Amino acid sequence: MKLLFISIAWPLPGERNLYTDLMDEFILHGHRVHVVGTWTQGKRMGPDLSVENGITVLRIHSGQIRKTSHIRKASTLLTLGGKIRSAVRKHFGKEHFDLIIGPTPPITLSVLFGKLKKYYRAPFYLLLKDIWPQGSVDLKVYRKYSIPWLFFRMHEKRIYRVADHIGTMSPMGAEYILSKNKFLHASKVEVCPNSIRPAENLPVDKGHEIRKKYGIPGDACVFIFSGNLGMGHGLHFLVEALQALSEYPKAYFVIGGSGTHFQYLESMVKKLRLENVFLYSWLPREDFEKILATSDVGLILLYRYTSPQFPSRILSYFEYSKPALCAVNKATDIGSIVEEESCGRFVDHGDLHRFTEAVKFFSEHGDKREMMGKNGRKLLLDRYTVANSYKIIMKHFI
Repeated sequence: MKLLFISIAWPLPGERNLYTDLMDEFILHGHRVHVVGTWTQGKRMGPDLSVENGITVLRIHSGQIRKTSHIRKASTLLTLGGKIRSAVRKHFGKEHFDLIIGPTPPITLSVLFGKLKKYYRAPFYLLLKDIWPQGSVDLKVYRKYSIPWLFFRMHEKRIYRVADHIGTMSPMGAEYILSKNKFLHASKVEVCPNSIRPAENLPVDKGHEIRKKYGIPGDACVFIFSGNLGMGHGLHFLVEALQALSEYPKAYFVIGGSGTHFQYLESMVKKLRLENVFLYSWLPREDFEKILATSDVGLILLYRYTSPQFPSRILSYFEYSKPALCAVNKATDIGSIVEEESCGRFVDHGDLHRFTEAVKFFSEHGDKREMMGKNGRKLLLDRYTVANSYKIIMKHFI
């Protein structure tokens, strides 16, 4: 089978994410994979075609999508479909694809997927990784029933209709999509969760050398939160927790990444003179993996969302056999899954008392913490591997 995969989140050469892992799984099963990705660095140039790990990758210049204003981002996304279609027709026009796969965001590629599906006479599988426009409404980017909402809602409905199958990240995600889109038949929607290829040989930090390097206490229970630092996480609550636990020496926090709220965190850590946190914007990959290995608990924070979310960072925690402490809203099922599978704790986002209690529980019960971490690794292997996602997708096309 020949596959066309389109995503704005395809990483740079040599880097890995859940999409490269999934496409590697298709390669492993003997399929031929073509990928269309985007890049924003440097001057405006033509498409860049290369072969990476057996995958034919076509990168086009998209314009700025991340770390920019909502207006500029929207403008970029509105022209992106045309750019991708032109590049695909030019470089892959003579190919014959048997299957098209694409994730959201963005939903503004709804017209593109419809035209490619018709041109190649191939089915389209949609991986639903973000729910627009509701997510932007929740973050107060625009109001429901406003002109932007109506525009993006039109694209959302169209991409659901174009898709032959829709894979959501969790059971609650499937229920939500069906409840908000009555025109969809239940047989079209299924759970196809975020997934990775778990590493077998993970870094080991003997003697806590990486902790010494970055001034992280060797005898503390380390809680890590790393990745995008945006409004949707409700980081004001994390700051409140750091302040409440500032005199509790058994817990220490490692927080890092990029995003719109990094400067907020940086300013609050300085203003409150918090010494129980190591805050960073960037680390060498090797150092980050060692810090993750030496950490004890992974944090998941979700705030404001009324549509289900399932952050992929939890898979990294489980990969390293770390339990998860989820401070999330009731619109997502990630917290209940963690507790049902005994691989972490779940508290309501904003419940400072229960959150600090959970921090102290993990800090003072190393044996239970280790058991939950092992359960998380088992859950990952049972449910969240790309081998499992491959089977879910391919059962429709065999």
